[in-house]
Amino acid sequence: MNGPATDNSSPQSVIAEGARASARGEFERALCLLTSILETAADNPMLHNELGVVHYQMGDFSQAQTCFRRATSLMPDFVRAWTNLGACFNETKDNNNAIRCYRRALEFNPRMADTWGNMAKAWTDQEEFELAVYCYRKALELTPRTELKRGLAKAYRKAGRHDRSEQLLREVLTESPNDAAAHFSLALTLLHEEKYREATTELEWRMHTKEMIQHQKDLYPIFNRPPYKGEDLTDKTLLLHTEQGFGDNIQFARFIRLVRPKVSRLVMWCRPGLGRLFQECCNLDAISENVFDLPAFDCQLPLLSVPHFFDPDLASLQNTTPYLSVTPAAGLPRSRLDNLNIGLVWGASDSGFDHANKRIPLHLFNPLLELEGICWHSLQVGTDRTELASTNRDGQIVDHGDELKDFLATAQLIEHLDLVISCDTSVAHLAGAMGKPVWVLLKKEPDWRWSSVGETSIWYPSARLFRQQSHGDWSLVIKRLTRELTYLTANPNTVRQYG
Repeated sequence: MNGPATDNSSPQSVIAEGARASARGEFERALCLLTSILETAADNPMLHNELGVVHYQMGDFSQAQTCFRRATSLMPDFVRAWTNLGACFNETKDNNNAIRCYRRALEFNPRMADTWGNMAKAWTDQEEFELAVYCYRKALELTPRTELKRGLAKAYRKAGRHDRSEQLLREVLTESPNDAAAHFSLALTLLHEEKYREATTELEWRMHTKEMIQHQKDLYPIFNRPPYKGEDLTDKTLLLHTEQGFGDNIQFARFIRLVRPKVSRLVMWCRPGLGRLFQECCNLDAISENVFDLPAFDCQLPLLSVPHFFDPDLASLQNTTPYLSVTPAAGLPRSRLDNLNIGLVWGASDSGFDHANKRIPLHLFNPLLELEGICWHSLQVGTDRTELASTNRDGQIVDHGDELKDFLATAQLIEHLDLVISCDTSVAHLAGAMGKPVWVLLKKEPDWRWSSVGETSIWYPSARLFRQQSHGDWSLVIKRLTRELTYLTANPNTVRQYG
């Protein structure tokens, strides 16, 4: 049957056929079948649930929500529809409503593993990791599915319980040795634990994850050429190429110097914005920001894979900073040189990972802006820069946003500053790579590179870490910053050693 349902088809058979078509990925056919009986079976909750499933799979979460709401209004104890509605809220980052839906579903049936698993994901997104652990464990009591074990391992890692995360992931890999997502998750856990040799090996599995498979398709002019596998490069040209976020690439740029002596020619492709910085700092023979206009090369290697081949123990961490050095741009205006010059970044890239939890609303910095003896310089770009219009009272912050066309321009400005204060974003990595005193403001459970405890970073000796004490609460961080800056303004000559 290729068209809509015939007149003598029962609603149950049409719904069943629509569900089968949806399961096969034939979404248009499923939609045609299900809508063909919408008038005659308008009060059938199963029909509205299946329509919601099709819209969900097609990415139309608004329409899917409408369908699932209709299903639950017709059948208030429809557990699957409540769970599906929660999943729609998950997709739109409305985790509070998602959790309400899951709780409603569990009131009717507390033995729905999918509901517990989905609630665990919502709590993870809310950074309530112990609650996520509880929900994942409840789900696993009902069904020992691999994706639930991976989710629990992630929740353990995010909660700082790295030993439990490692143990669980090793169990998963014993059962499924080729589970790329579990290998990658284990790499992140091992990086937290500073077990670098195994971590750099496990990190190679990232190339088999869904995100990186798409990355390879997007950069096919690079990835359709031979990968570097450890062979001799004496007479070869190697292309390094960036991946992940800007901060990741700035962090791993320290390892480029390990490759340089081992290759005849070293060339690079990088995300637009990094080219001029790496060209000036990294001793490259050629560089391109255009994947369709690459230098000639024999083999290619992702930048984050360099340690796996050239420094698996990360022994070079002890002597690689500063590793980015630039020629300063024209100096700051003379009237500002009498003060302590501090750069400020309060928002991470809004297209990057976990933007909402990393950013700090600019108005929270008001106690710092009121301190005497400081000239503030905004290094903020992107949408968060718009906060200056409402918060920058009396021009307390010099806005350099229009000057910062790329990371070289940002680095040249940083060279003039005494200190950079930044949330967890690429500028924090840049200042640390330059050996500039940088205070990094971290959410409760930050990425592996900042570890889980402590004020210092093995990656950036010039960095000082200021950590949230509870999720979403920056008040204690701001109080501590105010206290520390009050000391610095009274003792400005100590800023470099104090950083």
